[in-house]
Amino acid sequence: MACRVMCAASGAAAPSTSMQSVEMKSSSATHVEMGSCRTGGALMPMHLANPPCSLAFVYGTLKEGFSNHWLIEDVVGEGHAHFIGVAKTKTRYPLVCGPFQVPFLLHMPKSGLQVKGELYAVDQSALELLDELEGTTKGHYERKPVVLTGLQSVQVDCAPESEIFAEAYFAHPTLQRGLSSAPHIESYTKKETVNYVYRKDRPKNRTFLEHVNNWIDSQGPLSYIRL
Repeated sequence: MACRVMCAASGAAAPSTSMQSVEMKSSSATHVEMGSCRTGGALMPMHLANPPCSLAFVYGTLKEGFSNHWLIEDVVGEGHAHFIGVAKTKTRYPLVCGPFQVPFLLHMPKSGLQVKGELYAVDQSALELLDELEGTTKGHYERKPVVLTGLQSVQVDCAPESEIFAEAYFAHPTLQRGLSSAPHIESYTKKETVNYVYRKDRPKNRTFLEHVNNWIDSQGPLSYIRL
């Protein structure tokens, strides 16, 4: 079974669940359809301001209670995003902490753990802001498809085994090998943030990418080999 995000003009007929996202130019109002659920397809009103919309899975500092959640609060408050629930990746991926205890999800399927996080419906305006925060044009992260399962939501009645097609921010491929030696965690929690360093408090003599590469180099030339 699969849950897919659908966008349609307000009042329009529900689109086919075979499509992941549809832009309806006749109206700025959208709704999100989560298909193949226990109820036969729960329709959840989503009046996002700038369609088309998609699903964003956040696993680190963007989660509620963490340092960058202010951005999620902003886009939700402005009608560009909506909280759906919590879920986990269907495939195992390494979730690690790099310099300053910044979390990185590595696109190395079947290595690591099923990673837990939060799921949001987001429109194009929200995606642009998320891309900027995650440094997708600077070689920090890449937004890539991810399949989720185990959705827990008070708004969508999906069977636990349903698959949800979303996107997540993975570490840029040039960083993955060096980061992979760090311990793999299932969830980024308050425990991991004890030594977290906020952006404003980080040394200004290097870019973030330089800090990451310096941290990788400090782990040793064979740090990417896991014994």
